[in-house]
Amino acid sequence: MKLQLAIFLLLCFGIAGNTAAQNDQWVATDALGRFVGQYRAPRKDRYVGVFYFIWHGAHGYDQHSGNAPDGGIMPKKPSDTLSPYDISKLLKANPDSPRYGPVHAFHYWGEPYFGYYLSDDEWVIRKHAQMLSDAGVDVVILDVTNAATYLPQVTKIAQTYQKLRANGISTPSLAFITNAHAVSTVNQLYEHIYAKGRFKDLWFYWKGKPLLLAPAEGQNEEVKQFFTLRQSWAWSKGQEWFGNGMDKWTWVDHTPQSYGWHESPDKPEQISVSIAEHPMSNIGRSFHDGREPVNPRSEKGFYFNEQWVQALAVDPEFIFITGWNEWVAMRFDDGASSHFLGKKIKKGETYFVDLYNEEYSRDAEPVNGSFGDNYYYQMTAGIRRFKGSTSPLVYTQSNTINIDGTFDDWQSVKAIYTDEQGDTFHRKHPGWGRYMEYVNVSGRNDIVQAKIAVDQQYISFYVKTAAHLSSWNSPDWMRLYLSIGTEDRPNWESFHFLVNAKPKSPGSTIVQASTGGWNWKTIGSAGYSARGNELELRIPRKLLGLTAPEFTLDFKWADNVPLRGQAMDFMDKGDSAPNSRFKYRFLYSKSNK
Repeated sequence: MKLQLAIFLLLCFGIAGNTAAQNDQWVATDALGRFVGQYRAPRKDRYVGVFYFIWHGAHGYDQHSGNAPDGGIMPKKPSDTLSPYDISKLLKANPDSPRYGPVHAFHYWGEPYFGYYLSDDEWVIRKHAQMLSDAGVDVVILDVTNAATYLPQVTKIAQTYQKLRANGISTPSLAFITNAHAVSTVNQLYEHIYAKGRFKDLWFYWKGKPLLLAPAEGQNEEVKQFFTLRQSWAWSKGQEWFGNGMDKWTWVDHTPQSYGWHESPDKPEQISVSIAEHPMSNIGRSFHDGREPVNPRSEKGFYFNEQWVQALAVDPEFIFITGWNEWVAMRFDDGASSHFLGKKIKKGETYFVDLYNEEYSRDAEPVNGSFGDNYYYQMTAGIRRFKGSTSPLVYTQSNTINIDGTFDDWQSVKAIYTDEQGDTFHRKHPGWGRYMEYVNVSGRNDIVQAKIAVDQQYISFYVKTAAHLSSWNSPDWMRLYLSIGTEDRPNWESFHFLVNAKPKSPGSTIVQASTGGWNWKTIGSAGYSARGNELELRIPRKLLGLTAPEFTLDFKWADNVPLRGQAMDFMDKGDSAPNSRFKYRFLYSKSNK
């Protein structure tokens, strides 16, 4: 019945073609078992932006050191040997009296999965662009709210995005959010970027003009005519800046969030969705039903969910998500805040603005340990519910494949899936403070295409890489992970079968089934052939339990991803197709012809 409905939707919405390349067709299951799939048909008039931060390393390391002369990344000093100061680790080591770094020094709330990186790390920029594009983000809104424009970092991000796009890899567009000294900040952006037409192909347009989140007051006429201006700041209710909401966009707001509007108060233009709020307001990731729990469950995303519920009910044109990669906050003890974490504090006591620990933080970017990548997939699911997504095609074709290394019989196969070329890019870049350098050279076989073929007895798989494949006995070589429908059976991270974990020879490999978690039992063999940059293998349908005339199969190729039972390895080790935890979905219905 589900397959018949899928065919009906394909006909109704005119989805055609023989490839399944769209990343919004991918499915995923996160570490909590939450499924990310398709929820509604695509809507071309809905957009999503994410708050993106570009000042990691721009103000010093062990000590706050002001700004670099060019606004870029601050050169390290020989004395920078103590930072990064990671509050979560400091609290774990000494909960009652954490040994914070100096006043005004930046502190991390936790360790990013990609390490304590700097904002000009091209490998990280590429990964972020890939992950945000996969999630359905249209624009990254760069933080210049403190009057610094960080032009070297902006240039590095923009040039990296342009390189990716030139190679056919999608990226979000770019926009900015200002606040302090908004007039001079806007003038700098206009003079150095927009007036010169720099990175014009990356500008995000709203209502026919480049979007800039800045107040209109005080701006000159040239600026007002050039941009679509929207003032953006925190909270709406009782806030003078927000007024009646006309041309006002929040980036964080108490649930239920208010919306900003432009044409009419009855037509919502924008609403914010935040992962948490603030340690000053005592609203963390676990806040829900009007209170912050005594024992927070940060991994569940309760507050994020409530914010999505309100945003989807309002259904504006634009959702602004806070945030992606904030990570750091300055330490203060000046008494300017009277409350911190729901308690009164006085001058001399430490507090942090914006972020503090796992609970009081707003990053959807995966963290090392703790709740891992949960928020990334929760964000992706929310975006799909808002924007919609295309449905995977249903294939009825029967193709018999000979495993002979010629690959000619794959030419007529229509179930085609693609992966970005170039995402095996190697990393070699300094990290924050004492982290002298991050290196990742695990990218090896760059997967660019996959196919599936079905006949009465077998299901066959094809994979193609950008260059010649490494040898069959290379470590962690070309694994295939399979999920069979939604049946409740033993699995590892939703995968029921693992193929080619241990090739037996240049033409034979094993098929394994999960017995629960990262435990695998060999259940049979599969023949394969690899030549040049192509590989094909064939598995008896009966071995996988795919004997029905209709079935759903989710699959993933991975190369040089270590066999150690950590699904987040798909994000940054070797190459995975599709990316991260995502899986390609293959829907099959036997043709009656």
